[in-house]
Amino acid sequence: MQTSYDLVLQATVPNGAFDAAPIEAAIRGQGGVTRGDGALVWRFPAGDVVVLPLREAGVVTGLELKVPFSDRTELLAGLLLAGVELARALQLRLVDPQLSRTVLEADVGAVTDEYLRIARYAGQYFGLGDALPTTMSPGEVDDGMSPVLKGVLALLVFAVAMAAAYQFFSPPTE
Repeated sequence: MQTSYDLVLQATVPNGAFDAAPIEAAIRGQGGVTRGDGALVWRFPAGDVVVLPLREAGVVTGLELKVPFSDRTELLAGLLLAGVELARALQLRLVDPQLSRTVLEADVGAVTDEYLRIARYAGQYFGLGDALPTTMSPGEVDDGMSPVLKGVLALLVFAVAMAAAYQFFSPPTE
């Protein structure tokens, strides 16, 4: 299961030549640091984004920008704006694989919506602690009763109703 929302910096031409070194240098110039395991971490005021090479058939075709799931979207918005700026400066494109398209500053809303949707899904179905907690729609109010207790109470009410109906409709005995 995915534990982060990923954006990808790629060449403007699909399957075009890609050299990660100038991009990594530019990220280091904007606050990026290399972790002990060799991964590049791009630091933002709202948090850190992990930058990893995207390999296809052993060839680096781009750099993945991994935003950890959170209930706050400032890091995602900051990365999107900085990523678009970096892509323009280095003649690259910033791709959102979840939306299957190149994204620009104007796409902050669409990217944020998709991020929140995936984060909620991860929290609800996979119990990821760093994902968003599940939210309930207005029609789903938790009354604190388990489904088993509700079933037992329904059977009890049905049995009482049947006994009352039997008493009411049965002929009098003398």
